[in-house]
Amino acid sequence: MENRQRLFLGSARLGALPEWMASGPDPVRRAVLIPTAANPLPEAPWVDATERLLTGEGIQVDRLDLEQAEADDVRRALEPADLVFVAGGYPLFLLDHVNRTGFDRHVPPAVRSGRLAYVGISAGAALAAPDLSYFRLPDAAIDPGDPGVTESTVGLALAPFLVMAHRNNGRAERQDRQIAEYGADNYVSINDDQAVVFTGDNWQIIHSH
Repeated sequence: MENRQRLFLGSARLGALPEWMASGPDPVRRAVLIPTAANPLPEAPWVDATERLLTGEGIQVDRLDLEQAEADDVRRALEPADLVFVAGGYPLFLLDHVNRTGFDRHVPPAVRSGRLAYVGISAGAALAAPDLSYFRLPDAAIDPGDPGVTESTVGLALAPFLVMAHRNNGRAERQDRQIAEYGADNYVSINDDQAVVFTGDNWQIIHSH
């Protein structure tokens, strides 16, 4: 089956997102926003900022907190959606609830078929990788102390590599060390004003102010 996926995998900033959404074959009318990765944090202003941006583009936004959800909630939320937006925070904590709720079973086929566009920022971008075991390394976590306890680190495998976010925030050295040890084919390191975008299997890094 042809891979018709559209992915926007960013580090922090969303300046390029409206144009990217508008460039798709179909208009985005309804989005599901996943705030779960940020739940253990004392505050996560980027979640509300994301919802404001999407609603400002005329998109209906439904929040789905996977920590509070069951499998049927995920299925019902995704059915009418054109886009799923996975916000940043703790990647392994996010993966716990992705696996528990079946999000990992529903999303990849819908994205690859082109029915559902995928936007992931920071932890949400990492989730699109084949594997998230990088975040178990003691010096690699975006925020030390990720409370995730998942046994499996298998990601959604929408991208063939792990997007490593926040390169410009003191993480370049350890990210480069990981790339040198395990290969440039397995990782892409980006700054907060960049995003990796996919159309099908083709990808590029773009500026996102």
